[in-house]
Amino acid sequence: MNMNPRTFGVALAVSLSLAAAYPALAQEYDETAVMAAYEKAMTPGEHHAKLAELVGTWAMTVTQWMQPGAEPSVTTATSTSKMIMGGRYMLDTVEGSAMGMPFTGTGWTGYDNVDERYEATWIDNFGTGIYTYHGQWDDEVNGIVMHGSFTDPVTGEKVELKTVTRLEGPDKMVYTSYERRKGDKEGRKTLEIVSIRQ
Repeated sequence: MNMNPRTFGVALAVSLSLAAAYPALAQEYDETAVMAAYEKAMTPGEHHAKLAELVGTWAMTVTQWMQPGAEPSVTTATSTSKMIMGGRYMLDTVEGSAMGMPFTGTGWTGYDNVDERYEATWIDNFGTGIYTYHGQWDDEVNGIVMHGSFTDPVTGEKVELKTVTRLEGPDKMVYTSYERRKGDKEGRKTLEIVSIRQ
C-alpha cells in the first residue's frame, strides 16, 4: 500500500502516542478491582430476597377498565412464580382468560445491582411486543413502583405506564396499572389484580 509522507507521519504520531499511553492504561487496569466489581454486580442481595418472598402459586382476580366510566370486566387467572439463575431473577407464568379467549403471559423481574433499580419484562399472547419496566421499592406502598410505556395498536399513540405492586401481607398482593395518555394530567387506573397465595 502506498502512503504519502504526510499520512505516514500522522499514522506514526498516533502509534507513538498510543505506545506511550499503554503503560498508563495497563497500570489503571486492576484485575482484582475488576473481579470485585463483577462479583458485586452478579451477587443476589436484599432486593432479590424480596422477590424470592413472592415465589409460589397465586390465585388472581383481574379487574380491567377498558374505557373511562365503563363497567370493568372481571376474570380469574393463576400465576406461578419461581426464582431462576441462582436467585437472580423471578419468572412469572400466568394462565387465564380475557375477552372470552385463553390468555397466557410470561414475565421476568430482577434487580440490577449496577443501575440500582428493579427491572421487568412482560410478553403475552394478546400482542407481539415486549413490555419493559423499571423502578424502585417504595416503603410508603410497601412494594415496587415501576414505569414503562407501550404503543396503542389502535391509535399508534405512545402511552405511559405506571405500575404498583403492593404487598398486603405474606399471602396477598395487589398489582395496579395506570395509563397516562397525551393530554392527561394524571394517570387513569386501567387494571387491578388481587393475588392470593395458594
